[in-house]
Amino acid sequence: MAIIDIPERNYAVGVQMFDHIRESKAPYVDKTAYVYRMVKTNAVNFFLSRPRRFGKSLLVDTLRCYFEGRKELFEGLAIYDQEKEWKKYPVIRLDLSNGKYYDESLVHGTINTILKYQEEVFGITNPEDPTNYDSRLTNLIREAYKQTGEKVVVLIDEYDAPMLDSINNPTLQDSIRNKIRNLFSPLKAQAQYLRFVFLTGISKFSQLSVFSELNNLQQLTFDPAYEAICGITHEELLTQMKPDVELLTEKMNVTYKRWNIRYTYDDVVAKLKHWYDGYHFSNHFTDVYCPWSLVNAFALGDIMNFWFSTGTPTMLVDVMRQHHIVMPQLEGFKTGLERLNAPTERITDPIPVLYQSGYLTLKDYDPFDNEWTLGFPNEEVYRGFARSFYNYYMEQYVGSQDTVGNAFNRLRRKQISMEQFVEVIRKWYAGIPYSITDKIQGEQLYQVLLYAVLVACNADVHAEEQTSDGRMDIDLKLEDAIYILELKYGKTADEAANQVIAKDYAVRFASDSRPVYAVGLNISADRRTIDNYELVKVK
Repeated sequence: MAIIDIPERNYAVGVQMFDHIRESKAPYVDKTAYVYRMVKTNAVNFFLSRPRRFGKSLLVDTLRCYFEGRKELFEGLAIYDQEKEWKKYPVIRLDLSNGKYYDESLVHGTINTILKYQEEVFGITNPEDPTNYDSRLTNLIREAYKQTGEKVVVLIDEYDAPMLDSINNPTLQDSIRNKIRNLFSPLKAQAQYLRFVFLTGISKFSQLSVFSELNNLQQLTFDPAYEAICGITHEELLTQMKPDVELLTEKMNVTYKRWNIRYTYDDVVAKLKHWYDGYHFSNHFTDVYCPWSLVNAFALGDIMNFWFSTGTPTMLVDVMRQHHIVMPQLEGFKTGLERLNAPTERITDPIPVLYQSGYLTLKDYDPFDNEWTLGFPNEEVYRGFARSFYNYYMEQYVGSQDTVGNAFNRLRRKQISMEQFVEVIRKWYAGIPYSITDKIQGEQLYQVLLYAVLVACNADVHAEEQTSDGRMDIDLKLEDAIYILELKYGKTADEAANQVIAKDYAVRFASDSRPVYAVGLNISADRRTIDNYELVKVK
């Protein structure tokens, strides 16, 4: 087989060092206009919250290089001609993202290492009390100012990592919070020596009681002027990253040639948007792509789930279960801004953490009721969360997703009928461990499990979609038909199917040429599986 020569681009996957990216000539989306705007304001202290894998660390390092006066790194970027001075300042960078905070004995070691590295830069050795972080950072700031004669820049990356790591251990978290408060207290007390302070994190800072004294931070998180300071906008994708999209199109056409699949440039743009776009951080609703996923797709030469593979929200699903919040309810969830800023010390409400972590994003805003509508940002997060949700309940039910997935693929290829597929679901339900179904009874559990496994099978499926007279449990779209699945618990399949007919759920698909079927499913309270079902054509 002949090897097709496709030109390569040197992607810096996972690299958060601005100087490395620029010196290696790796692709970089220019965010320096935002940097210039921020550093030229009258404010000194800034805070930005963004989900993980969103480029916060790269932004922090960009600020480092700027304040170090490394003009040559910025040639060709927006800030290069805007900045006239390129003044060099002493920079203290505290990166808390790589530490270990799961045990009391590790906390001091991590913070000590972070401070020790910065102290060595300014020739500070053997602090009197290594555990007095307040004194050490104060001394560090003053020494940096004394040696250079310039005010000091302090950059703190992922300030909340220690608290989030210990979130399941309240006693440890209280201890860590006190240490972090002690560490950061000089940021206000030594204000006369500071030129610029910038902090990033995932969670909202004010309710963590870490900055009880530092109350003068300018909040950028919901500021429309900085909505795209991290991440990649659609405009940036079509301009600065156009060569990358073109190269990805070439690579995908080589990969999928054996299946006679051909992608155009517009096809790939649409697919990238569907999978990775959809984040919003203000009421301007600028579409922002997840940069981690985009760069990985460009580097690998294919579009798949990258972001969600970095972690699973098991703890969040557990809290959702305790509060009877199920996955279908998250799409279109309405709430006030104050709820999104709720404290994360004790996760009693999963909604703010789901938002802050990037599982949910802003979808709409009602200025009259001051109410925000939330939802999954894109296909990547939507399907990844469904898999985690499913695995949370079905971890011990090994192979069950494969069983349903294989049957669904056969249904999609018209190798089995819907009745035969329902028989597979019946057996699948029957095999679910008793411990799962016994804890949370009712049709909602069975609806959510079926919905989650269909999402995990890459089905075109939705739950709780509204009509003029109610909500459909599940609607499943195939190439040749649409099925409205209505579940009942301890009743009859006829009641389930008749609800679809009586409430005219099929009207939602009036403009679709495909036939629509009602699938009524009844779950037996005794046997905890489908005891009868009804299939009726309704359109």
